[in-house]
Amino acid sequence: MVFDGSKDGGLLAYMDSDWATDPIKHWPITGNFFKLAECSFLWQSHAQKTVALSSTEAEYMALSDTGQQAVWIQSLLGELGIKIPTILICGDN
Repeated sequence: MVFDGSKDGGLLAYMDSDWATDPIKHWPITGNFFKLAECSFLWQSHAQKTVALSSTEAEYMALSDTGQQAVWIQSLLGELGIKIPTILICGDN
C-alpha cells in the first residue's frame, strides 16, 4: 500500500448495492471501499441486515452503512492527528 499525499486526494468512499440477486434468500448485498491519499485501505461486501423492498431502498441502506463507516474513520483519523473536513461518498444512483 502506497499513500500518495502529494495528490491531496482526501478521503473518498465508494458504495453500491445489489438488490435481490441471491436466488434463495433474496438478500441485498452492500459493497464499499475507502481510499485515502489515492490508496484503497478498507473494503467490504456483505449481505444487508434486512430485505429491501426495492432497489432504491437497498441503495439507501448501503449509503447509510457507508456513511456510518465514513464517520467512524473520520473520527479515528482525527484522533491520530489527521484532520479530514469532508468525505465524498460516491454511488451509482
